[in-house]
Amino acid sequence: MNKNIFTLRTLIILALLAAIGAVMSAFFSIELPMGGTKVVEISLTPIPVMIAGAFFGPIAGGLVGFIADTSGFFMGVQYGGYNPVFSVTMALFGVIAGLFYMRSKTNSVWKAIGTATVSQVVVSITLNTLAIWLFYGVPIMVLLPTRALSAAVELPVYVVLLWALIKALSPIALRNTKQRAA
Repeated sequence: MNKNIFTLRTLIILALLAAIGAVMSAFFSIELPMGGTKVVEISLTPIPVMIAGAFFGPIAGGLVGFIADTSGFFMGVQYGGYNPVFSVTMALFGVIAGLFYMRSKTNSVWKAIGTATVSQVVVSITLNTLAIWLFYGVPIMVLLPTRALSAAVELPVYVVLLWALIKALSPIALRNTKQRAA
């Protein structure tokens, strides 16, 4: 019994979302360095990652996040060397979105708010701050206010874009699941 998890169509959509995330990470993000270390990055990279998680589940969202962040790092001009921990934390954006949308694919503003808020608190404010502190030695008390401010700026943008894009792309995702059932 050979059961494929992803159809070819799904893999193509996930690859496109990963490519969009990589381009956003490499060329459309604002980095604020401190002492040669990227302390804050304002980016729209989590949007395609969360969309992948919402439509195709936490595993797909995690894969898209990891690939988008890794590819984006090597495509663009970044501060410091590559650290796979940040690719794993980007993958968590997709996993969290996948968990929020797993039971019901219906979209609501509250689901978008919950997804974006939990993602920002867990990933951006907590895990990425701890990773920067552990790997680069930047004091947490210096990091926390700037990272919390950037998360607060990104949060409403993430909510609006996530809600609007999931609403607009739902017919495509529904068509994909109907084809799988047939």
